[in-house]
Amino acid sequence: MIERRLIDAMIDVYYGVLTPSQALVMLYGLPPPTHKEAPILMKKIFVDKEKMLEKKYVNFLDKAVKMFKAYEHDSKYKVSGKQIDELVKESEEYIKRLKELREQIEKRSQEKTIEQTYKDVFELLKTIVGNKSQEKTIEDFEKNFVKKGQFSPQDLRILNDIVGARKEFKKGKLDSHKVDNARKNASILISDLIEYNQRCELVKKK
Repeated sequence: MIERRLIDAMIDVYYGVLTPSQALVMLYGLPPPTHKEAPILMKKIFVDKEKMLEKKYVNFLDKAVKMFKAYEHDSKYKVSGKQIDELVKESEEYIKRLKELREQIEKRSQEKTIEQTYKDVFELLKTIVGNKSQEKTIEDFEKNFVKKGQFSPQDLRILNDIVGARKEFKKGKLDSHKVDNARKNASILISDLIEYNQRCELVKKK
């Protein structure tokens, strides 16, 4: 019974570290890996490519997977109490590090979102007001397009919100909710900018 309980503890640790590892790979945008693929993908993505995770944590995941695989292939496989103590301690450190990694991934995703939104908006504005600095672009947009009724005050507010959100994010003050709101509101402004450009094109063709 003791040997069985030690095996059960090893299995609990295995699933306890495998499941969140699979979840992080999915958060990164890939399908959930099998238990055999998990350590390989974790290393390939987060250690080698993104350089967001230390190799020792992948080594621990690999150890947990190998122990489980050994148990699967050997009905008489045994683990000692000392091994379980080490596994539990390492798993606690691993889970703590994965929580930090999740925050890193989410922050990087938010950064890409706000930067892409900013870039899309100002690329469109460039076709309307010309290639100018951020401050001059906003100034011209307000003076020559919003105040003259070609765009609504809401468009100007959204533009300022996007710039403000990007500035806040760079200071580490922006949360995921605000990033999402900036992205959603940006779609309104982008739609209005595209529509304006299309109208201008039609006028030119006439």
